[in-house]
Formats: sequence, structure tokens, C-alpha cells
Amino acid sequence: MLFQMDIGYSQLNKKGEEICGDSIEIVRTAGSSIIVLADGLGSGVKANILSRITAKTAATMLKMGGQIDDVIETMIETLPVCRLRNIAYSTFSILQIFDDGHAYLVEFDNPPAFWGYDDSLYSLVRNERQVGEKTIKESHFKIGVGHWLVLLSDGVLHAGLGGFWNLGWEEKHVGNYLKTLAGGGYSTDEWAEKVTGMCNKFYCGEAGDDASVVVVRIRKVRKLTALIGPPRNPDDDAVVVKSLTDAEGVKVICGGTTSQLAGRVLKREVQVNLTDLVSDTIPPTGQILGINLVTEGAVTLYHTLQHLRGDHKELENIKDGSGRLAKALLMADEVHFIVGLAINPVIHDSDFPVPFALKHQTVRDIADTMEHLGKRITVEYY
Repeated sequence: MLFQMDIGYSQLNKKGEEICGDSIEIVRTAGSSIIVLADGLGSGVKANILSRITAKTAATMLKMGGQIDDVIETMIETLPVCRLRNIAYSTFSILQIFDDGHAYLVEFDNPPAFWGYDDSLYSLVRNERQVGEKTIKESHFKIGVGHWLVLLSDGVLHAGLGGFWNLGWEEKHVGNYLKTLAGGGYSTDEWAEKVTGMCNKFYCGEAGDDASVVVVRIRKVRKLTALIGPPRNPDDDAVVVKSLTDAEGVKVICGGTTSQLAGRVLKREVQVNLTDLVSDTIPPTGQILGINLVTEGAVTLYHTLQHLRGDHKELENIKDGSGRLAKALLMADEVHFIVGLAINPVIHDSDFPVPFALKHQTVRDIADTMEHLGKRITVEYY
């Protein structure tokens, strides 16, 4: 994959409503990602149902290979125009980003999306066309690392209307604020929350409309390669070490014997971090020049698996090798495990706990857990 997408969002409910009238749907297809932001007419439960139908239908149809004209025609049939106000029951923005960097944006009565690069704001070329009795706006453009897009509902632009701002927050002011956030080092979730937080401020804590924000940021793919255990055939020692050192991104070694093997092949000293005695359970980490993280094997891997299956927020306070390894794995988008199949004599020790002895099964469980978290995992055995 050429790049990685971070997608974050935040929503602010209209005053007095327990549920947001806007809906956000994010789906992944074989070659693209689809984000739909729908704004239901009114607020509360009724608006939420209308927007959810719109978002879910659009995302599902596009995922199954449907064309945007089919999606809009379906919307026209299922969500007729309100006779009293002569407006659609639900407006929407649909963004589809393909793995080759092509992006397609279609907007129907929603505020225009913002497109930028680093801390600069770009202008999207939009073409209008009719689909039945509806007018949509379409954009086709290329994206790459450093680009970002923000979709929003009209509750954002209306923030402060008649109060803090005479005409609401307005597009140009929102754009200026987004440029400021773009250079602030925020995650996409934090970025979106900053926008809805500002909306709440302009509404003086009493939002006059639902406000939704979706932030999409394009960045480099983060890769991690982990060498775990020595190969069954010692002739492969240099092969696995070279595979590790030649890999892009973060490099990890798990296992005392494995780290000694790597040190011998690389002709580099292996040091134990004696200051890393932060846990009575997890052995200390080590250091090898050119390797980002060196940990003990079976015990550390077992506890890493428990961290991955647990509450990831708690990892902020875990400084031992298992916590550091879990955080490194969670930071990565693509993980490649190089697993050596040599038998460790310690597993025949009757005093060695069974869960720790089943190291290879633990690695498979870690790989499965990571895949369920949306990571791209490959495993190579020696």
C-alpha cells in the first residue's frame, strides 16, 4: 500500500437531544476506503434514523460495486423531499479513497469538504451535474502523504449564528482554524474533537444544531519487523538477521538466545538494560546497535498478548518490555514476524509455566489479535 489513512471523527448533539441527527459510516473495500457523512432533517431520533439509513445504504451499495447514480436514485426513492420545507430528508458527503491515491468526493447539499496539505489549504474543483431531480457536486483528485480532508455537517458552519458570530462560523473561518490544527501534531480524533469543542464554545454550550466532523489524514505506512527465536537450521542465522536489518521501519528482537545470535552475526555488543528493572514479572530489555527494541522471549510475548487483548489506554503506564512491545505493535500498520522454530531446552523444565512454553502459539495469537485490530500481518518461519 502506498500510504496509510488515519480517520477520526467527533460529534456534538443539538441542545436537549441524547442522540446526534448526523451519521458517519466508514467501510473498507478490496481496493478503497469509503467515508459517508449524512445529515438527517431536524434533530434527535428521527433525524438519526434518516441519516443512518442514508449513510449505511450509500456505503453498502458502493462497497458492493454500485455506482453513485444508483446510490442517489435509491436515496431519492427511500428519502423523499419534505413537502413543507421543500428540502431533502437527508444530505450527505461521500469520500472514496482508492489504494492508488485516486480520490472521489460527491456532495449533496452538505457543506463543502476541506482539502489541504500540511498546513496549507487547497481548493477542490467541483463539477455539478443532475441525477434525476437532484444536483450533486463531484470532485476527482489525487492524494498522497501529507494531504488531509475534513468533512463536516452544517452545524459546524452555523456555530455562533446570531451570537458569537453574526453569520455563524462560516467557511473561511473554519478553514483558517483547520490550517492551524493541521500543523499542531494532533491525532485525527483530537483534531476532530478540537473542531466540535470550538463549535460548543461558539454555541455557548447550547448547540443549536448537530455538528459532525470527520478528519482524514494521509501518512506514510508504519512498518515493524520482529525476529522471534533462532532458526531450526543454524545455517539460516545470517539469513534471518539480514532479513531483519534490511527491513523498513521499526526492528524488534524477542528472546535472549535470539539477541545473542543477532549480536554474533552483526558483530555488535548485546547489552542488558539494568536500569529497566521496572517489573518483578517481566525481564529487562536489552540493546543492540541498529535495533529499536530488544526484549526477552516467552514471558514478554505472553504478557504482550494480554496487553493487546486488554485496554490499550492502560499501556501509557506500563514501561516494561511487554508494554513497550505492545505499544510498538499498535503503532505499526504492517507487521512482519520472522519466527525461528528451534526448540528451546527450557520448555522441558517442569518448573517452567506452560503458557510461557507455548511461545509459537503465543506469536500466532498475537498475529490474529493484530489482524482483528486492522493491521496487515505476515509471518515467515525458519
